[in-house]
Parts: sequence; C-alpha cells; structure tokens
Amino acid sequence: MIAQLRAQTAELHQQLDDALELEIGQITRQKYVEFLRGSLAALEPLETGLKPWLKPDARSRCEALRQDLRTLGADSVVAPLPDAPRLENEAAAFGARYVIEGSALGGAILSRNFDVALQLEGSALSYLTLHGAGLGEHWRGFLAELEAFGRSATPAERAEACESAKAVFKLYADGFRSTGAITAR
Repeated sequence: MIAQLRAQTAELHQQLDDALELEIGQITRQKYVEFLRGSLAALEPLETGLKPWLKPDARSRCEALRQDLRTLGADSVVAPLPDAPRLENEAAAFGARYVIEGSALGGAILSRNFDVALQLEGSALSYLTLHGAGLGEHWRGFLAELEAFGRSATPAERAEACESAKAVFKLYADGFRSTGAITAR
C-alpha cells in the first residue's frame, strides 16, 4: 500500500515541493506566514473529516498552526476551500492521512530551515515539530497501520486511498495558492 501510494502521488508531491520554493535563500517571514495559513486552509476540512479515524488524544494540527500564527502576530482566519475531499470511509481516510502524516517528515526539515532563516529561536514552530523527538516512532506506527489496511483492502479500496491522497495534495496546493504561498498554477 505504501509503495502504491508513493507511486501514485510522486508527481503531485514533487510539483508541490517545487512550487513552494522553500529553500533557505528564499524564506521570508511573509512566506512562512503564507505557508502556515495555506496549511491551515487545507487542514481545517481534513482534520474535521478525519476525526472518526484518529486516536482520541491526537493533537490538533490546526490548533498548532493557529498557535504559530498567533506567535507571529498573523491572522489565523482562512477562507474555506471548496474542493476538500470527503473522507467518508477508511480507504479515503488512509489516503488523506498518508499525505498529512508524511508532511510531518518534511516539516521537521522545514522547521530547521525556517528557524535559522527567520531567527525564530524555536518559537512559532509547533506545527512543523508536532511530534518532536517521537516523529520517527509516530511515522513507523502510521505505516504499520497503513500496511495492515492494505493487506485486507480490496483493489477498489486501495484505488480509493490513492485517489484520496491525490485529492489531498491538490487541496494543499489550493490552500497554498489561496494564501500566496505559491503563485504558479
């Protein structure tokens, strides 16, 4: 299941990474705020839709984003995105979670880049460092859940997980465009 999701989303993932232009020399405070707000725009409908499939004690990514935006003195109200995927079953939820949980891995690297470039001294990074030192363990736990789902999933469920993951990558791109974090189509 992991290999199938990776293969099905690789192009969208690369396009999004390239469009964000978050290399050290390109990072500004405004770009960081736009990135956080774009993440929030995408995650608000997803986090709500994922509640039935998350552990009850799962930390809210949206609240972490709002906290970081408050720390930066930025507005945390974002326009709703009209094309959020509906996460009505386990397959769709796993596809969405694959993208969201995977973004935490990139977030760990981005947190260091933003911290250095903007001299944040560790503040306004709670979203990007959501799992802290437990990130690797969290990711491995999610991958084990995903593979267990994949072993029992029908071909249609596996395809639905992939379509959901692709829709989430597109939603993130829409969120980033809505806040100016990316300007290219």
